[in-house]
Amino acid sequence: MNKLFIAMAVLLNATAAYAQDCGEKQAEITPISTIQGEEWQSPLVGQNVTTSGTVTGKWTANDQLAGFFIQSTEPDNNPRTSEGLFVSSTTQQPFSEGDFVVVTGQVTEANEQTRLVDVTSLSACPQARPLPAPVEVKLPFESNEQREQLENMLVTLVAESGQELTISGHYQLPRHGYFDVSSGRLFTPSQIVEPGADAREQMRINQLNRVQVDDNSDVEPNTLPFEQLTSSAQNSMRSGTTMMPIVGILTEFRGRARIQPTEAVVAKHISEPETPKAKNEYLRISSFNVLNLFNGDGDKNGFPTERGAKSFDAYQRQQAKIVSALVDIDADVFGLMEVENDGYGSDSAIVQLVNQLNEAQDSPYVIAEPRAQRLGDDQIAVGLIYNRNRVKPIGHAHTITQGPFRSGSRPPLAQVLEDKQSGQQFTVIVNHFKSKGGCPDNGPNANQNDGQYCWNQQRLDSAAALIEWVKQNAFPAPVLLGDFNAYYKEDPVQYIANHGFSNVSRADEYSYVFDSQAGALDHVFIDQGLTDSVKNVQHIHYNSDEPTVFSYQDTEYFKVGPYRSSDHDPVFIDVEF
Repeated sequence: MNKLFIAMAVLLNATAAYAQDCGEKQAEITPISTIQGEEWQSPLVGQNVTTSGTVTGKWTANDQLAGFFIQSTEPDNNPRTSEGLFVSSTTQQPFSEGDFVVVTGQVTEANEQTRLVDVTSLSACPQARPLPAPVEVKLPFESNEQREQLENMLVTLVAESGQELTISGHYQLPRHGYFDVSSGRLFTPSQIVEPGADAREQMRINQLNRVQVDDNSDVEPNTLPFEQLTSSAQNSMRSGTTMMPIVGILTEFRGRARIQPTEAVVAKHISEPETPKAKNEYLRISSFNVLNLFNGDGDKNGFPTERGAKSFDAYQRQQAKIVSALVDIDADVFGLMEVENDGYGSDSAIVQLVNQLNEAQDSPYVIAEPRAQRLGDDQIAVGLIYNRNRVKPIGHAHTITQGPFRSGSRPPLAQVLEDKQSGQQFTVIVNHFKSKGGCPDNGPNANQNDGQYCWNQQRLDSAAALIEWVKQNAFPAPVLLGDFNAYYKEDPVQYIANHGFSNVSRADEYSYVFDSQAGALDHVFIDQGLTDSVKNVQHIHYNSDEPTVFSYQDTEYFKVGPYRSSDHDPVFIDVEF
């Protein structure tokens, strides 16, 4: 007897009957396309059906997907109906990809994926049908409906012409084992287009231009998957890595497209961490958000802190990473954001940071202090430190705590400095505007659905108050830097750029990745008279492209060095006076 036509009958409960000849002669077959239907949900939800198809992917173990995929061998030629189906089953059956199966179960929808559950019979014919050829899918999708029409089918994922398939984010990699890919890097809409209708349209396009690449499992991975895609610096998967076409089964998960690879995913070019450009003899000015650097009571106690480290050991790891980044950047002036607002005494966070920085390298850094014990009433504050071998302060630091800086936006800090090499005086003003979270329900600071999210009016008022304050004080050669919590095309950034200052960065540069979309929240604005003096501009991608588990908070993946020292990338300019 030809073994290819031996039916492998499996009894899955006490009432299930053995099916002969793969079950095709014993049951009426409902085509997969009929089960899928032309709408978002199956028209047969809740019904028991018998269907058949070729196994295209099998991950039946409990630590995998607890099921397998089948695809019709006789498509109905209706482009609006999918030919693929997921069968939920943890029973270990002796069949493989490429085998033909007949299965009976109940139709259901789970997380927007059509499935067959409560399987009562399953028959398999080894190698009875050829494996379907993958359908080429080019990102971005033409529509959401296109995803639905290819649900559970074997596909080859490629980028559109002129683009590379690119890792755009990996926030869920440690917990859920998947990362996002897109055709080219995804940018936050208001980074590259105007807020309003253009931003909403870009948001729609971005949603069509992303697919989750899964590790074929529904459980938290013991180790980070996709090791073949990691960089050399610390074995981390970085956003920006480009990919070869991905072959796998396209699925849906809560409104997002997902692919279960059936072949190994292969990198085309692995994104490696950047290092700062050569400084030469230029004066370097840098902005760096250090992500809630809190030191407890300054004497190994007071942990967990309000916004930062949970223990003294964690604080030491955090500080070590930040110091590594500061040493690597080697700026003559640093503007810092999100330092604990606990003054300038020996037990304060900024003093301990500077002490560690001075121990780690030869340049003596000094804190620019205002005539105040602390900056405003927020838990965090901005800070400014400088290398006294290269620059000297002219007077004390200045701040303003009125208007929008009374609450919301942190008070800015300005220090007039003199370059010891040229004698040129200039002013560095460090800023940290109100964030986009904690939306009010209504009013001008509510989310206006224009791509700028919450508190945009507060940030715009902060920009106006900042410019007015700088002009009133007649600060020489002002350089405005910091975390403005506004992307390149948003109102606060454009306001500053339209009132005598130049943004040294371009729209395609970024310092932050959120929801797999890159953008610049951190900016450097220079007085237009300094335009010819700026020789280098760099957003150093230590952090935004790195997975969160490589931060100081996770001891398993922690490594000393600048990478994932924060969630924002530092940015610097080199100036030749």
